[in-house]
Amino acid sequence: MAQTDQLKKSIFIMFNNEPYFITDAEFYSPGKGSAFTRVKMKNLNTGRVIPFTFKSGERVEELDVNFKTMQFLYSDTNISTFMDPTNYEQFSLSNDLLGNYLKYMKAGSDYILIVYNEQPISIKFPPQVVLEVTETSAAVKGNTANSATKEATLETGAVIQVPLFIDMGTKIKVDPE
Repeated sequence: MAQTDQLKKSIFIMFNNEPYFITDAEFYSPGKGSAFTRVKMKNLNTGRVIPFTFKSGERVEELDVNFKTMQFLYSDTNISTFMDPTNYEQFSLSNDLLGNYLKYMKAGSDYILIVYNEQPISIKFPPQVVLEVTETSAAVKGNTANSATKEATLETGAVIQVPLFIDMGTKIKVDPE
């Protein structure tokens, strides 16, 4: 059990019988009244981020999670399937949990999954992914009055805005956030 005044970013906790990941934590000790900790935490089952204020002295259960590298196989309408390369066991995660990141996930690539009680509960996304541009229009000279970007389709099917000098076949780093 962890005291709430010692909660900090990147800790996994059990709150209301749901696993959460703390994305932001601030400890306040006002001159008058008791201290408290304000946190933003992400529900690992639903992907929702909620704010919450813990009073000083409260305790929460800290989760003992492991990180395991798994290969992304494919995505259906509701779930995405991953495989453990050591024993070829397959696991599924909800597409709602993956959210916007799903557009940038490439089949056959390795990702780090967060495992609790031998079951993957979430994914740890890399801050940047390298993807190839598969389709984009040619840059038109003098077309920079408003913005110097154009649409490009990535190998995963995601459509993003890129600078004019990016051509088909170029590999670019993308921030999935």
